[in-house]
Amino acid sequence: MKTVELTLKERAGRMYRQLLILERLFQRSSDADDVEWMGGGDHSRDAALCAAVSEILNELTRHAEILTEIPFPICEWQPGDGPDDERWRALTELERRELASMVSGYEGLITWSESSTRGHEASDYLKAERTKLGRFRQEMGFLERRRNAG
Repeated sequence: MKTVELTLKERAGRMYRQLLILERLFQRSSDADDVEWMGGGDHSRDAALCAAVSEILNELTRHAEILTEIPFPICEWQPGDGPDDERWRALTELERRELASMVSGYEGLITWSESSTRGHEASDYLKAERTKLGRFRQEMGFLERRRNAG
């Protein structure tokens, strides 16, 4: 039976959930008596150690949360995937033109929707979609530069 490797996004999500649990465990308390879990006897040292661990966990949790938002196809990377994997190949010229056409059409749809919509909720949704589209255009630029370099 073959074991299925987790994708990068699945690994990041799991790490994020685990860090949230640890972050909760090491939250700083306003009551100094809550630091007794270390049992070292030196109260100020225990409090400082707990605060340091909490600070590290907060930073790692922020990093893990960012990793959960890695876009496709990178989020599907698994250990053992090589550079010759079909998912990492450069786009053909036809695929690139089709994708650019779809992006342009989607941008036109967002623009049309913005001009005909007056609701705050719809406006927020369209702003979020425009942000996603901008991020996608940046990724396309990266892929284009990679294609030209290769």
